Amino acid sequence: MPHVSDPNARPPLASGQTSAPARARTAPDQTPLPPEQGAVIKRLSQEMGLHATACTAAFIAGNHPDIIRESAAFIRSLEAIWAEEGLDPTDVWTELLRRIEVGDLFLRLNQPPHRKKQNGKAVRPWWVATSKLP
Repeated sequence: MPHVSDPNARPPLASGQTSAPARARTAPDQTPLPPEQGAVIKRLSQEMGLHATACTAAFIAGNHPDIIRESAAFIRSLEAIWAEEGLDPTDVWTELLRRIEVGDLFLRLNQPPHRKKQNGKAVRPWWVATSKLP
């Protein structure tokens, strides 16, 4: 019998990642969230959406001061969500730094080496075929 995956399951963690205990969301077989927690989740979601929308509108309008202000507000909203979920902000910033470093590594690996050309083409020991970050 083929294995059927759970649509509500979290994706597997990458090597070296740790999972922080997150509060369970309402699922068909679980009890609903307390009203206070539901109100906090709703408020944080609305706040984050407001700042994301305002940042996007400022970007479209080319309003640099508003982009800066709304980007900062969006990041503050993210930090509030991380706190609500019990996540350590350093874990998120470390993951972001890891992705930047991997992207920089791919960029360096795709640069032609400082070798002589053979038949008019630079010799590459190998080629990274993607620019997508993990």
